[in-house]
Amino acid sequence: MLVSRRNVLRGAAALSLLPLAARGASPADLDVAVVGGGASGAYTAWRLRNANPNLRVRLFELSGRIGGRLHSVSFPQAPHLVGEVGGMRFLEAQRHVFPLVKKLGLPMRGYPVNDPEDRVAMRGKSFMNKDAGIPPNLVPYTIPAADQSPSSDLFMRATERVVPDARKMTRARWLRIRSHVHYKGRLLKDWAAWALFADLLTHEEMEYLVDTIGYDDVFLHQTALEAFDFTFLADDESKPFFTIPDGYQRLPQTLASEANRLGADVAMRTQLASLVVPDSAGGDFTLGFTDADGRLSTLTASRVVLAMPRHSIELIENFPALKEPRFAALIASVNPIAACKALLLYPKPWWKDLGIEGGRSVTDMPARQFYALGAENERLPAEPANGYGVLMMYCDAFNVEYWKELVDPAAVGAAGFQWLDGNSQLASEVHREASLVYGTTPPAPVAACFQDWTANPFGGAWHNWAKGADSLALADRVMKPLADRHLYICGEAYGTHSPGWVEGALERAETMLQTHFALPRAQWLG
Repeated sequence: MLVSRRNVLRGAAALSLLPLAARGASPADLDVAVVGGGASGAYTAWRLRNANPNLRVRLFELSGRIGGRLHSVSFPQAPHLVGEVGGMRFLEAQRHVFPLVKKLGLPMRGYPVNDPEDRVAMRGKSFMNKDAGIPPNLVPYTIPAADQSPSSDLFMRATERVVPDARKMTRARWLRIRSHVHYKGRLLKDWAAWALFADLLTHEEMEYLVDTIGYDDVFLHQTALEAFDFTFLADDESKPFFTIPDGYQRLPQTLASEANRLGADVAMRTQLASLVVPDSAGGDFTLGFTDADGRLSTLTASRVVLAMPRHSIELIENFPALKEPRFAALIASVNPIAACKALLLYPKPWWKDLGIEGGRSVTDMPARQFYALGAENERLPAEPANGYGVLMMYCDAFNVEYWKELVDPAAVGAAGFQWLDGNSQLASEVHREASLVYGTTPPAPVAACFQDWTANPFGGAWHNWAKGADSLALADRVMKPLADRHLYICGEAYGTHSPGWVEGALERAETMLQTHFALPRAQWLG
């Protein structure tokens, strides 16, 4: 089950970091078992071995690849044209991921999102970003023309009906008042976000905002408190984005490789089948694993980190703690959000003929978002597109089922990913919608692939906190869900203000390591 260092890239009080044997106790097989080879799990294993090279750490990953919901792929015809069917970008303002990429010496380049020539296509009309919302380039929504303008303050006007000083709100003030803000006698955490904003906006205003944002979950499966947190606490997404040119997945791959180089074991294609919590506070956990051939093995660990989202934790077949009401309620305090992506490979980046060099176009059709890849001005000399172009389709929530209907289920163990022919039903429909959005007749796609993030073991692409939950009140409780046992949960799913971002996964892991493993703050974090 263990891979070599050379092969890893294939596919209450703070505790002392001394190994258990060095503390005079009867040693378990491992000091720390880290389950989940995504960003937070790989980061945890790397930081622990950096802090103490004698610590017995093993990272377990169910699949044959390190990365979790970071999944970078390329078509055989264009191996240097990397597309992301998972997470794809980050901001300089993000306080964990950006300095980590620099620390690891990984290359970066800009990732265009909303370029002037990209398209907004709604209700049968299509305009370039630079023209949209400026008369006569209006979409037929029954809202004032001024509210389609790029300078519209429609959302802020609605927000001010709940938080009158919203335009002057500071991060510090919001953190002081957020848990006490009411609307119509109900705390924000007890409002479903869509219900609150439906009371503040007309139906057409709601439709317009959701359509133009490009994400259907913008008010779905989250509390109003989380929506307001995003408004007042999130990083400024108007700033330039960055990516890792040869794949964002390279970040967790590098972390796992470095952890392995430092002496942490990495076990691939190894599924956690059982997890038994010790009867006493100082006891060891018993973990049962099955390998790719179905063989069962067990080991003990003095500490366990579940770097896993909600659905993956709930899939552990024998985990008695899941039946305890308090523990189960903590695990269920977030909702997985459905999302999917498709990549279409074209014989050329035909969007360049329309003046589009990259970035995102948004539509109200089921595709919702298109990203054009392969013609970016910032592409590095080391990453040629070989003349090809890749168009990415990206949608969430309601529209995911539309696309799942057009493909057969992915193979067991493929975690929702599959390669498709260029003339497959799904590829043909993505191609048809792209033709309407861009107002042109593109060449036929050569090949395609599809990623469904609702599939096992993920259950969703990211997570929002459920109605009645306050992320700041619950996040640290989920991190250590059993008060007197050394079991920890980290990752994006139970983060505070960064749902869906690698930033949230790293922040939770770093906070866990400082709080419960006595690691000092990493110097490179500033």
